[in-house]
Amino acid sequence: MNLIINPKQFIKNNSNGIIIGFAIAVALIVLSYMLFHNPHKSLHSELFAAADKIRSYYRDEPGYWKLSTESAKENNLLSEELLSYKEYDLRVGEGVDGTMALPINQSFDMVLKHLNRSACINLSEMKIPEEQQLGLQKITIINGDNETEFMWGAEENPLPIAKYSTREVCKSAENIIIWTFQ
Repeated sequence: MNLIINPKQFIKNNSNGIIIGFAIAVALIVLSYMLFHNPHKSLHSELFAAADKIRSYYRDEPGYWKLSTESAKENNLLSEELLSYKEYDLRVGEGVDGTMALPINQSFDMVLKHLNRSACINLSEMKIPEEQQLGLQKITIINGDNETEFMWGAEENPLPIAKYSTREVCKSAENIIIWTFQ
């Protein structure tokens, strides 16, 4: 019995197995990336970072007077990365359209419009950073005539939003999420 293995003969005899094994390994890496990668995680982080900047900017003011999408852009309160999400309509201020905040406003809204179902579910169910939990008052999801509010301590629709709880709330297209910050 010859125990010496000829490398050329080994590669020739096992090349199909090596190629198949390599293809399976690549497929597993791609599949795990697709399953565990959340494409909206950086958007969510940037949104909450912008909320921090806005709160800091207005810290010495009596409210969020004159806060709007335009003023937030002019005062560099929205990062370039946040503004790069052109597929969603970002609004800052009061309400769905991000109208300019009045002097009495003690909260402000950050709104993302034109979310598909997947983006709506991912963004609304994403974990809220601990340091942001005190500043967030509620999350509202709107699609068509339906409006669902998630609030801290609520018996129905509590914050933080549990996994799989927005599957019925988020529709196929044109979802709007409003994060209301104090």
